[in-house]
Amino acid sequence: MTRIIVVSFLSLVFSFNMFGQNNTYEVTNFQQGLVLEQLSSLGFVQNSNYAIENISSSNPASLINFDSMMVGISFQYVSNQEPGWLGGINHNRAYPFLPQSIGAVYPINNLRIGIGISQRYNSFLDFGEMKIRTIAQPDGTGEIFTAKDETLVVGFSNLYSYSFTSLINKDDALSLGIQINLDRMDYYSQIWHTEGRAGGFAISFGYGMHYKFQNRFNPGLFEIGFFFEKGSSFKEELKMNSNSNLVLTDLDSNDAQRPNNAYVVPSSFDVIVKTPDKFNYGFIFSPQNELHFSLNSRTVYWNKMREAWKNCSEFSCSIIFDYSKNMRFSFGLYSSNPQLINNGFYDTSINENMKTIYATVGLHIKGKYFITDLSIADSHNYSGAWRKHTILKGAIAVKI
Repeated sequence: MTRIIVVSFLSLVFSFNMFGQNNTYEVTNFQQGLVLEQLSSLGFVQNSNYAIENISSSNPASLINFDSMMVGISFQYVSNQEPGWLGGINHNRAYPFLPQSIGAVYPINNLRIGIGISQRYNSFLDFGEMKIRTIAQPDGTGEIFTAKDETLVVGFSNLYSYSFTSLINKDDALSLGIQINLDRMDYYSQIWHTEGRAGGFAISFGYGMHYKFQNRFNPGLFEIGFFFEKGSSFKEELKMNSNSNLVLTDLDSNDAQRPNNAYVVPSSFDVIVKTPDKFNYGFIFSPQNELHFSLNSRTVYWNKMREAWKNCSEFSCSIIFDYSKNMRFSFGLYSSNPQLINNGFYDTSINENMKTIYATVGLHIKGKYFITDLSIADSHNYSGAWRKHTILKGAIAVKI
C-alpha cells in the first residue's frame, strides 16, 4: 500500500502544473545514487591516487604519481538494493553496462595533464508492478502498470597538476592541482503510459594539494593531501510524451459568439538535479617499503542541496601489502552515515536504514605494459536495510 501512495505522489508531479505556472521537480532525493567513484585496489582512497581510471574523482594534485603516459578504463557493478527506499521500492544502478570511469595522463617534466570521464550520480528507482485500482474495484481491475525513475550524471574532466620539487627538502614534492568538469545530466521517468525526459550540461570544478616526502621518519613514503569538489546544478525542462495540459471550458452560454469555448493552459515542469559539494583529506603512511596504511575522510555537503539533510562525514581506512614488485593487495573499511534532520515529520528509522559500513578487498597486478586493478566492497553485515549491497569494480590500464 505504501508503494501505491509513493507512486500516486509522483503521478501528481506530472499533472500538478496549472494556469501556466512553471513548477519544479527535485530529482536528487536518494543519497544511494551518489556513486562511490574512488573505489580501487587500495580501497576508498581519494587523496593519493594511483589508479589512472579514477583521476576524475580523485585529488587532481596527485596526478604527479603518474610518471609515464597512461590510459585506463573501469567498469563497476552494484547489486540491487532491495528494499532501497520507502514502501519496499528497489534501488539499482541505471545503464549498468556503461563504463564507470576513463582516465588518461600525459606528463611533461613537472607538469601533468589529464582527461577523464566518471559517473557522478546514478540512480534507478524500480517501483515494480502494481495493480490498477478503481473506486468500484478497490482490489484491482486485473490490469497492472509499472513505474520507474532514472537519473544519471556523468562528468567530463580536464585536469592539471604541477609539482614543486625540493621546495622544503630535496626528497619532498609539493603538488597543486585543478580540475574543470563539464557534467552531463540525463533524467527519465515512466508512470504507466506517461514518459518524461530531461537533459542538459553544467560546469563544476575541483582543486587540491598533495605533499609527498620520504626518508624522513621511515624508509617509505608519507603522502598527505586535500581537495575540494564543487558539485553541479541542473535545471532543465521535462519533456513528456503525452498531453498533460489542463483544459478549461467557458460555460458562459449568454455569449452567443463564444458558446462552450475550450482553452488549453500549457503545463511545464523543470527538473532540478544537484550533486553535492565535497571536501576530502587523508594520507598514506609507509612504515616499511612493503607495508602501507591509508586513512581518508570526506565531508559531503548535502545540506546545501536539501534543508532536510545533514552534512555527512565519511571515513575510510586500508592496510596495503606489497606482495612483490608487481603485485599488491589490500583490506579496508569505509563508513557513511547520512542523516535527515529530525523535525518531527520524518520517521527516525530512515536514518537507521541509511547507515553504511563497507568491507573492502583489492588486488593490483602490474605487468610490463598492462595494469589490472580489482576491488570488492560489501555492506551486507553492518549496514541499514536500504544500503545492503555489493560493489564489484574492475579496471585495466595501459602504459604508452
